[in-house]
Amino acid sequence: MIKKMENYFEIENLRCSYDQKRVVLEIEKLEIPRGKVVFIVGQSGYGKSTILETLGLMNNTILERTLSAVETSVPKFLFHPTETETINCIDIWKQSNDKLSEIRKKHFSFIFQQTNLMKNFTIFQNSIIPKLIKGGDKRYEDVLKQVGLEQILNENKEITGELSGGQQQRLAFVRAILPNFQIIFGDEPTGNLDPKNADNLMKIIADEIRNSNGGKTAIIVSHTPALYNKYADMMITIHKKERENGDAYGVIDNTSVKINNSNN
Repeated sequence: MIKKMENYFEIENLRCSYDQKRVVLEIEKLEIPRGKVVFIVGQSGYGKSTILETLGLMNNTILERTLSAVETSVPKFLFHPTETETINCIDIWKQSNDKLSEIRKKHFSFIFQQTNLMKNFTIFQNSIIPKLIKGGDKRYEDVLKQVGLEQILNENKEITGELSGGQQQRLAFVRAILPNFQIIFGDEPTGNLDPKNADNLMKIIADEIRNSNGGKTAIIVSHTPALYNKYADMMITIHKKERENGDAYGVIDNTSVKINNSNN
């Protein structure tokens, strides 16, 4: 009998670095389940963006290390795109960029505080291109209305640069939730929005996840207690850990994960 995987990610004894010398984040053990809204919180500078880059296969932060007689723990970083399929993310970086792009395109969607919209593209083009690449059955007009941008349709706006900062942030949500995805990553995706719009957009994400019958998960970095206290099914707190020289880095250990059963 094939064992079904209940988690999207399983990580143990993983250390993250940008220069293969200095550890910026250490993950002792972490499991990211299917069908949950997961928030990542903690002080600035200790690895919240790093874990998104790592999980989203955006940047190879995996610290290659040689096991010594003292250091016997072997790192594990697995992604289970289906309940019966496993991808070893430590090995995946040794393969071609095409393979990495294929995984990101097929399974992931991203929202950042910096919208990364293409200003020389129209509003429609910025929104629809990811769907054309990844597929999806949502209607463009429906998602615009869902995020409160129906005035774009009413006013026949076309140029992305004509939108306000808040409207561009909401357009980034349209671009992220319009196509198919299994995991949506957000790095302070509501940071430029007022509380009302931030709450509305986070509710859209939460509803998307909870209506997926376990097929989708959201992994969101946030500094906003009002959002993660309301919407988090699971909260990961990155703790500060000091080195002998007084320098510090982030760690995710057995005290980092808190499950909010009231949202389940």
